[in-house]
Amino acid sequence: MVMNKPSWTHGPPKTILLATDLSSRCDRAMDRAAHLAKMWGARLVVLNVLEPDYDLAGPARTADLPSWRRPPEREAVVAAQVRRDLGEDLQGAEIRIVEGVAAATIEAVARDIDAELIVTGIARDETFGRYFLGSTVERLARQTPVPLLIVKSRLRPYGEVLVATDFSSPSQHALTAAARFFPRAPLTLLHAWEIPFKGFLDRPDFQREWTAMEKEGCDAFVAQSRLSQAQRRDLQVLLEHGAPDMIVRTYMGDKGVDLVVVGTHGRSGVFDVRLGGTAKRILQSAPGDVLLIREPLSSGASGPTRQP
Repeated sequence: MVMNKPSWTHGPPKTILLATDLSSRCDRAMDRAAHLAKMWGARLVVLNVLEPDYDLAGPARTADLPSWRRPPEREAVVAAQVRRDLGEDLQGAEIRIVEGVAAATIEAVARDIDAELIVTGIARDETFGRYFLGSTVERLARQTPVPLLIVKSRLRPYGEVLVATDFSSPSQHALTAAARFFPRAPLTLLHAWEIPFKGFLDRPDFQREWTAMEKEGCDAFVAQSRLSQAQRRDLQVLLEHGAPDMIVRTYMGDKGVDLVVVGTHGRSGVFDVRLGGTAKRILQSAPGDVLLIREPLSSGASGPTRQP
């Protein structure tokens, strides 16, 4: 079965799904989703997934209680909180309260509304300063075909947008999405590479040959991209030796970059295999937001086997 290419390949998303658990970790995601919806003139749907209610009192016993002691409907309570959090500026946002398993429900609603971007938050251990994906975000990152924005940073307009590449087909889709979503933002294409045998680092001739090979691969990658001539001319390209996740983290920290875009393969289950667990490590270590772009199944390309 051949699927049509997603419409986000022709411009910014027209429908955004914000998945929130109403905790403080999702406050930044809510602000970012609202900002992007305004910037793109997009429809915003706010989703809260209610875990199944296993109240020991049960519906029969609850019905026997006096009216003033009966708990309010959970859906009404959650909807009221969402409206309070959204504020006056987002009265037009749609609110959906659905009971079910979080990741599966988010994906089902995304399909139902034809979402072209899912926005969600991430947990952070303030004591150790580390980010934790959480099971819901990790499952979404592995499974959903919809572009997934994991928000970590406080809201400010994205300036420079970083695109991490291993010259594969998924990386091409990531570069296309970055250019279509943020056409006015300066784009930086970053390829980090590691020499498989460290002893070769002592041979200057080998380093020069390897660097030349990486540059040749990068030139071909950019030439095959869907960037306009102006975008190619303005594209900043960085080829760096080192672990991709650490290079991304260092660059974002040093340059104050709030967004990195990463491509993942279109087949389910390979989030931890292709791009090595590189995509996952970038998710965990990047100091800013991470936009995951899954390769559309209709592309039929698996990309080269080499890894960053």
